Amino acid sequence: MEWTRDRIVSLIQTNDKAVERGIIAIYKRQTLDEQASSDTKHHNSVGFSSAHARLGTYYAKWCLSGKRLSGEHLEKCRKIVLRYVGQLMEEANA
Repeated sequence: MEWTRDRIVSLIQTNDKAVERGIIAIYKRQTLDEQASSDTKHHNSVGFSSAHARLGTYYAKWCLSGKRLSGEHLEKCRKIVLRYVGQLMEEANA
């Protein structure tokens, strides 16, 4: 079954684990030097934009350490992840 934009948006809006998985998926699309610096260095339309690089990297590393997002942090992360539905569609359908 193919993942559509609407299915991914609905999942992100209703499933907290999907938010965490989404932020990690976008983080993993960053280049290694971008991951290390928590910044966007390459304008390749992959990974976080410069507006979300620092906070997105922080949240992704938090989740990768085994911790869960909650409260306002979860909601901030949800808003960030919703900006990258196109990239998440690519990942889900790969």
